Amino acid sequence: MTYHDLYRKLHDEPFKPFRLRLSNSTVIDVVEPGSVIVGESSAVLPVEMVQDDRGVRIARNWKTISIAHIVEFTDLDVKAEKRN
Repeated sequence: MTYHDLYRKLHDEPFKPFRLRLSNSTVIDVVEPGSVIVGESSAVLPVEMVQDDRGVRIARNWKTISIAHIVEFTDLDVKAEKRN
């Protein structure tokens, strides 16, 4: 993968939440395109989001990953996951 691949996925119209799978089998869900910072060789992604008492979603924890370690993108069905 390249940073162009990640950038394109984040800017799909309409945006569809997706899961990143890394070379070490770690998975990170991306449900908000604006929450990811894309660099030339790395990206910063939230791994724990919370909602404050005013309803604002904020990142409580994040991870910096190497773009070269992204193996695949898998679309998420967020509506189905919220029902479960």
